[in-house]
Amino acid sequence: MCAERSYDGRMAMIKEKDRATLAQLGEKLTQDVDVTLYTQRASALAVPGVIPCETCEAAEDLLQELGEIIPKLHVTIADLVENLEQAEEDDVNRVPTIVLGGRAQRRARFMGFPGGYEFATFMSAVLEAGSAGEDVPDVLRAKLGELSKPVDIKVFVTPS
Repeated sequence: MCAERSYDGRMAMIKEKDRATLAQLGEKLTQDVDVTLYTQRASALAVPGVIPCETCEAAEDLLQELGEIIPKLHVTIADLVENLEQAEEDDVNRVPTIVLGGRAQRRARFMGFPGGYEFATFMSAVLEAGSAGEDVPDVLRAKLGELSKPVDIKVFVTPS
């Protein structure tokens, strides 16, 4: 990914050849995926205790482009402070954080800028959230049914 063409007054983040590949991948989605990016607007004022988000604008640009390329991807940009109640419901307290809907039912979150090596992982999560999914084997479904309380699973992705 790199800047190649004009996008809403800015340079595009996704190359034309990559746009075609992403469009083909998007055709595999069997259901819509709501994608909410929690962000923080840049401010001309320096506010004590508030650390500016250096990747929020880039994350917003990238997701807006993906929404143009993949029609079943519905992108919403939400300022964390202005949408604090919804952010709390989504268990979001950092920016940028992306919450996936669809089959993920707003339980899948991607924290940080989904570019570089992380882009493939992010797109895999989007494709999973928008697919019919795989059936869970009956044996595993029975074991999961034995759980007596919610389980919090975190997956950390690194290219190394």
